[in-house]
Amino acid sequence: MTYKLQWIIIIASLLMTKVASATEFNINAIDKDQRGSVDLSLFKDQISVTPGSYFVTVAVNDIPLANGWQLRWREINNAVQVCIPPELVDTFALQDDVRHALPEKEGCVDFSARPDIRFTFEQGSQTLKVTIPQAWLQYRAVDWMPPSTWDIGVPGVLLDYNLFASHYQPNSGSNNDNANTYGTAGANMGAWRLRSDYQYTQSHTDAGSEHNGRFSRVYMFRPLPSIGAKLTLGETDFQSAIFDAFTYTGASLISDERMLPWSLRGYAPQITGIAQTNATVTVSLANRVIYQSKVPPGPFVIQDLNQSVQGTLDVKVTEEDGRVSTFQVSAESVPFLTRKGQVRYKLAAGKARQGASHDVEDNAFMSGEFSWGMLSHPSLYGGTLADGDRYRSVAAGIGQNMAWLGALSFDVTQATSQLPHQRSQTGYSYRINYSKRFDTTGSQLTLASYRYSDPQFLSYARYLDYDDGDRQSEKQTLSVTASQYISALSLNLYVNMLRQTWWNDSPSTTGSITAGYNFDMGRWKNLGVTLSWSKTHYDEKDESDDTQFYLSL
Repeated sequence: MTYKLQWIIIIASLLMTKVASATEFNINAIDKDQRGSVDLSLFKDQISVTPGSYFVTVAVNDIPLANGWQLRWREINNAVQVCIPPELVDTFALQDDVRHALPEKEGCVDFSARPDIRFTFEQGSQTLKVTIPQAWLQYRAVDWMPPSTWDIGVPGVLLDYNLFASHYQPNSGSNNDNANTYGTAGANMGAWRLRSDYQYTQSHTDAGSEHNGRFSRVYMFRPLPSIGAKLTLGETDFQSAIFDAFTYTGASLISDERMLPWSLRGYAPQITGIAQTNATVTVSLANRVIYQSKVPPGPFVIQDLNQSVQGTLDVKVTEEDGRVSTFQVSAESVPFLTRKGQVRYKLAAGKARQGASHDVEDNAFMSGEFSWGMLSHPSLYGGTLADGDRYRSVAAGIGQNMAWLGALSFDVTQATSQLPHQRSQTGYSYRINYSKRFDTTGSQLTLASYRYSDPQFLSYARYLDYDDGDRQSEKQTLSVTASQYISALSLNLYVNMLRQTWWNDSPSTTGSITAGYNFDMGRWKNLGVTLSWSKTHYDEKDESDDTQFYLSL
């Protein structure tokens, strides 16, 4: 019995032993005189690579990087290993803590502390495949790549141009020839972009010729991906959602949502809930599924809805045991709503330009504004603009998603201005913005109302244009924009109304209606017809109304 047990143990041990083998090559096919100089030992392992330098394609989790790389394979401790330079690792979009924990040796990054990061070389396609756990990577999307993978492009110059020419020859009188061009010229160097807008006109008559050309503005800019912003230097436009626009020469730093994935741009509500089991969360708009995700048991958060989604969203949580729970979330938006936890900002400093010239004001200004997604529905925003002791303006407001009632924002702006030869004056401006989408009819309504409480309020743009003999002070502006799509007729309707009143001038009202229709006609596809009507009415009796019709195909 003892001998039988020993034999069983020996046989079982042999069956469980992993057999080590290597590929053996028949060298008889090689010329007899060269057999001794050929070393085939490196090819016994199927994944072996001959030491040397190779130009390869690098793919991270089966996603190829934009450019090929010249990489080196070295023999270390009887094994051939690839040398991954730091600049290549920076394109992997690793989480910061993971990247900083990888040491460098002799120009190569050491991955020995991260054995879960694996490298496989396919000689047939000359592709180095890098496998990295998803949790160690920065946020990725199908239509977006992290900033660390971006390419700044190559140095170069560009010229964008538009040419127009006309010839006028009346039956009697002088002929007239006109030609003009405009566009943008520029150059790219590294991450910097130099641009200049230009225009040139030339006219010729029997009496002589005239020509005029100028560069309307010159500026340069570059992205700052590390902070998700764009830096601009030179002559540019003042961009603000709070203060009036003007042109200036200086610098600006503005958060740029184009650096974010599409699903994180603009405003969309944050959806939160609790899953009892491994569940499927489905978000629908008008019975159309727009988002679906698997979530583990416990609280869940959905914060990457697309900004174009507006209306009442239906959220369904389907548990793995078949239980279903539903609730609704509103996704209305106005310009000042920001996603929860995000901050949008705009900073600028410089000197305002005098009209269309390159001359600037003597005094410099500074401004800053922000919008902060405090919670899922409310957002705080505000800003300030100052020009020394001559002008100071401060604004503060709040935007609120009010579920089925729509979205509303309200802000107050205080401006203190020191006019020439006058006492300092302070005025206030109150503004309301409203937006609502009606799901049942597919209508979109946007309402914006501006009211100046007293004639002492001056925006910085109007302060710069101040003239003792001719100064307009805006009292109230009311604008309404509505749109409607009629699916049965494939027709889009747009209605706009603008009402402006002034403290020292007559009011005016402008209204317009635009209809757009797309259709196919035989071989001609996606033809479009647009019909527009607009009218401006002046309350002053001695001013006539202005009416326009427009038809395009």
